[in-house]
Amino acid sequence: MSKSTRIAIAFLALAGTAGTSAFAANQQGPRGQNMKPQMRFERADADKSGDVTFEEFAAAMNTRLVDADENSDGKITVAEVADQIQRMRAERMAERLIKRFDTNGDGELTKAEIESRQKKLFALLDRNDDGKIVQDEMPARHWRGGNGKR
Repeated sequence: MSKSTRIAIAFLALAGTAGTSAFAANQQGPRGQNMKPQMRFERADADKSGDVTFEEFAAAMNTRLVDADENSDGKITVAEVADQIQRMRAERMAERLIKRFDTNGDGELTKAEIESRQKKLFALLDRNDDGKIVQDEMPARHWRGGNGKR
């Protein structure tokens, strides 16, 4: 067996394991909502037959891997996988941020919603309600142990 064939098989095994883990552990649905195992099953059951065939299972697992192939050459490089992982993390962070600031629940942030959140935070920090924050009003940082970590 050639070295390139062994590398390809190892990559496919790794991708399959990662895909299976990602599919099984994926708790996020649209807009960051937690998905129960039944909901993940229903999403994988593309034809709504009540069972998941290998083709449906593989399609659900491969969605992320296929998305990683940015140049659509049928090959996924380390850089493409790393970019996909960064995009997924950034999207999760953005979803959490929007969820935190989105007061009307429409999934979008307006300038008014951001300013409202900023005003609330400022009011919490301005302990003497004088319209200014001074150093003494800032929360104290508590350090644990002698290693400098919080």
